[in-house]
Amino acid sequence: MGFKIIVCLLFLFVQTKSLQLVNSNDESIKLEISVGDQTTISVTLGDAVKISGQIGQSRNLDFPDDCDGAASCILQTDDVNLSIDSIDSGFNISWQTSNTEATLQDCLDLNGSDTNWFGGPEKWEADWPVENVRYRNRIYTTLKGDNGAVAERYWLNSNGGYVFVGDKVPLYVDQNTAVPGSICFIGAATDSYAGRDEVTLVYNLVVKDDAKEAHLHAVNNFLGKPQAHPDEWIIRNPIWTTWAKYKRNISDEVVVAFAQEIADHGFTGQIEIDDFWETCYGSLVFNDNQFANINGTVQALKDLGFTVTLWTHPFVNDDCEEPMQYGESNGYFIKSKNDGSEETSWWNGNPAHHVDFTQEGARKWFTDRLKTLQELHGIDSFKFDAGESDWAPPNPDLNADIEDSPNALTAAYVRTCAEFGGLLEVRSAWRTQDLGIFVRMLDRDSRWTIINGLHSIITSLLQFNINGYGFVLPDMIGGNGYFEQPTAELIVRWTQANTFMPSMQFSFLPWEITSDDFDAVAIVKKFVELHEEYADSILAAMNNSISTGTPVNPPIWWVDPTNPDALKSNDQYLVGEEILVAPIIKKGATSRNIVIPAGTWKDGNDGTIYEGPQTLADYPAPIDVLPFFIKQ
Repeated sequence: MGFKIIVCLLFLFVQTKSLQLVNSNDESIKLEISVGDQTTISVTLGDAVKISGQIGQSRNLDFPDDCDGAASCILQTDDVNLSIDSIDSGFNISWQTSNTEATLQDCLDLNGSDTNWFGGPEKWEADWPVENVRYRNRIYTTLKGDNGAVAERYWLNSNGGYVFVGDKVPLYVDQNTAVPGSICFIGAATDSYAGRDEVTLVYNLVVKDDAKEAHLHAVNNFLGKPQAHPDEWIIRNPIWTTWAKYKRNISDEVVVAFAQEIADHGFTGQIEIDDFWETCYGSLVFNDNQFANINGTVQALKDLGFTVTLWTHPFVNDDCEEPMQYGESNGYFIKSKNDGSEETSWWNGNPAHHVDFTQEGARKWFTDRLKTLQELHGIDSFKFDAGESDWAPPNPDLNADIEDSPNALTAAYVRTCAEFGGLLEVRSAWRTQDLGIFVRMLDRDSRWTIINGLHSIITSLLQFNINGYGFVLPDMIGGNGYFEQPTAELIVRWTQANTFMPSMQFSFLPWEITSDDFDAVAIVKKFVELHEEYADSILAAMNNSISTGTPVNPPIWWVDPTNPDALKSNDQYLVGEEILVAPIIKKGATSRNIVIPAGTWKDGNDGTIYEGPQTLADYPAPIDVLPFFIKQ
């Protein structure tokens, strides 16, 4: 019996092969490979394992002996090539095959409760950190479903390791389903990736001492930094949109009365004329039935001290005959590779067409018509809706490198939008971190939860910032009112949570949703004024983001990156490195626990000095109090 056990152990030993690659720039960084029934890798910095996982799916891999101790390694199998190369502070893993029916898959360990992960896409259920999120083979493009309008290919962990997947990879992501406890990156030339002549899976594994150092490396090497910030006017003052209050029931009279009411209550800012104002969707011409005096309306808004923006979108409905025929005859709409059809649909039209922003002529046609609107009516800028790649017809035929499709559509649309200055907003993003424009969160429901409610504006703020988008416009304060109207308590707490974010946007008017228990209008005004008071601090954080890549609103671990309580926190945020914000986000709550990270912090309400790290238990926060602290 003992002899059989020894033989089995020897057999296992013989079948297992291990080798080590050494980073060419830093010998303390190593990639360990172990080949057996599965091929496992780990990237270490000194003695610490920063990232680990399994590569090669079920492929039988046999690495050459001369890879051991080298800085790079090349492996060729029957139909797949693998290369591992040193890069700054890590390694590049690159799989490639000309077999377009092949599937490539590598999985990284999430490491259970010992490690937190950050990044990934914007989501309806906006969990943070993201290690417990579940995806089942999610195509990793910008998506209209699941709030997936921002989906950079970047994940960072609390150990100080990160993964950045190449832009051209036909990427799917599976997390905690196919391989529980892992996030799997999958390359497959299917769905919107069909038509490629090869399948790739290329990603970078980078390791640093902690998450902050790792993230700054990612910003400066992969994500990029903004080159400017949005216009100060809508950083200092709120945006007031017609949507949640009026939906499509707007007109000259309604918009002027809306603005007058806001001004009469002592507020200013930007008025946003939302859906519906066109003669038909895609005409970009005002409907005379509702806006017969649009020039007078815009002038009235400006006389009240407001700037004026207009909601718009990238679609032309089939019943919008003149622009539909013009765009069709000039080839300005996206076609499907599947059948050549231009037809698509969106929430205001079926059938419809989508302007092809990857074509120069189509971009010019779109922007020229918007510029005409500005010149004719005095419109300052626009709220650009949609932009996710799957609003296009299936498998879109874009004027772009096929390996950049379909996300090239989102990038081209957003960059076209950005031509209209610093007062605009978009809701989608793809490799556009350099633009000095607001990226808006998808519509939030009028509820308290992390599932598309109040809590989710904090977790989504953190997600946007870690993906390199620090100029975040949270959704309308109080939510959209689709399923239920917000209460006065929800509007007040939402206003407080939004106070130290880059901009504030209202639609429901706080003096119309009141409470017998507190003065909602006075409290809202107090925190709008507090936002304006600290606008210079927000602008300083924006300018620092431009110069160094530091997020505008980082998670609180940013100033204490090894603190496990800070790493797990999902209901607090920072302004740069100077202000700590801990809003009340639970219905009926008048106190909360607050994680104070390392450093000396002064209470913004009563001046008390706190030394971190520590947790303040049951910090009192009645309805008119927002807990915040200033770094000393």
